[in-house]
Amino acid sequence: MHQPSHSPRVASSALVACLLAACAAPAATAPPAATAAAAEPAPHHAVKPPALPPPTELEQQHGLQVAQLALTASGGLVDVRFKVLDAAKVKSLLGDAAHPPMLIAGDKPPLMPPHHALKGARFAPGQVFYILYPNLRGAVQPGGEVTVAIGDVRLGPVKVQ
Repeated sequence: MHQPSHSPRVASSALVACLLAACAAPAATAPPAATAAAAEPAPHHAVKPPALPPPTELEQQHGLQVAQLALTASGGLVDVRFKVLDAAKVKSLLGDAAHPPMLIAGDKPPLMPPHHALKGARFAPGQVFYILYPNLRGAVQPGGEVTVAIGDVRLGPVKVQ
């Protein structure tokens, strides 16, 4: 009687087939309720920004409100946030490249925005947009007051955060 011979190659092939089958089998899963709960992210509680004061008469007249003026980047940049009240008025006010919105802090030279700050900007009512100004020579200080000058228009003074 002749016994079949098992070569190492056949044994290796069988082992590989078993491992592949084990890897392809679905893993034990948690009950559906637990799976659904695990798949849902934890509730995210959005932090609501502080409400803005009502716009001043001048801000209403020009359609633009200074929403925030704060130092960032270790005091090297001034972050100015503007809220659009009337898109047509804002477009008219900010559309003149010869009169970009400057920051005036006391008797220091005005801070100019980067030349591309408003390039291609589109405005919509309620929209908040920002401009980052380089705070040259520390012109703007925490707690100080800054006026935003756009041509002949002056918004502020605004307290620096």
